[in-house]
Amino acid sequence: MKSRLSSLIVYTILFLGCTSYPSLAQNKDITSTSTLDTNYVEDYTEWLTTRLYLLYQNATFVISTNEVDNIIFQPNTDIKLGIAGFYKWFGLGLSITNPFYQFNKETYGKTSAIDLRINAFGRAIAAEVFIQNFHGFYIRNIHPTYNRFYILPDMNLFSLGAYGYWIYNSRKFSLRAAFVQNERQVKSAGSFMIRPGFSYFQVSSDTGIIPAEIIKTYKLAPDEIIKEGDFYSISLAPGYTYTFVFLKHMYFNAAVFPGVAWLSYSYKGKNDNYSRSDFIFQLGIRLAAGYNTKKWYIGGAVITGFNDLDAPWSNSSFFYDVSQFRIWGGMRFDIFRKKKKN
Repeated sequence: MKSRLSSLIVYTILFLGCTSYPSLAQNKDITSTSTLDTNYVEDYTEWLTTRLYLLYQNATFVISTNEVDNIIFQPNTDIKLGIAGFYKWFGLGLSITNPFYQFNKETYGKTSAIDLRINAFGRAIAAEVFIQNFHGFYIRNIHPTYNRFYILPDMNLFSLGAYGYWIYNSRKFSLRAAFVQNERQVKSAGSFMIRPGFSYFQVSSDTGIIPAEIIKTYKLAPDEIIKEGDFYSISLAPGYTYTFVFLKHMYFNAAVFPGVAWLSYSYKGKNDNYSRSDFIFQLGIRLAAGYNTKKWYIGGAVITGFNDLDAPWSNSSFFYDVSQFRIWGGMRFDIFRKKKKN
């Protein structure tokens, strides 16, 4: 009940541009409508754009040691149902826990989650901010003796971050057309992009992030027993995105952001604490595809990334990723412009 209530409270907050992320605001265009090349992009920001969507968000945390290849931690999060509407720069959305199907809590444990994302999609500049907290995880590795998942009810993962996007070819390429649908890409086009960013996340467990059973089974060293880790990063990633339009109304969009991040991290172990700063490689990926006409559209998107964090003091490596999967369908209504003409 607590999980559903917290999700409902967060998702009833204003969301803008319910893109591959729920949004809270969408800034006025940095590039005016007059500079938009209408041979490539059609503008529907004066129309009311509505949609229904399914949303699944997942946080994956992986630890690899010399003794264990991959220990995969995940929260038990459900697929959500949502509805949203957009007009000009403003949007409003609501998503709730899916009442028709939920993952088994006896098998995967119980997770309470808060996930707030704020997006601003201008034509040449975009930005996103996220705050997340997941309490309660399970380990996807099957227990060798009892043939079940390890459940960690006290494990907590908190993360926050902000990313900006500068779109070089905003006259012919539309990021909105791929993810918000208040514009439509009518000819194939792409653009170079720059993505600066900041992120912080903390993972903790009072009994230790790696369960005692795994430590005993694989005879892990005492310094593998980590109770808390804090990670701060500042990144800069050049990237490229391209939307391929085919069969007139169908499209596929892909964006890749390989970059470098300065990372500062610290660990609290059973016997010692450790901190260090270093440069690491990061990779961000956004994919979207759909069928987009003047009046209605359907589609879906995947947002994921790669963050590889080494812990040389304990011969361990960490990988953290928050992925999002979304399927949507919607319609546009030209009701506001018609009223103005009367």
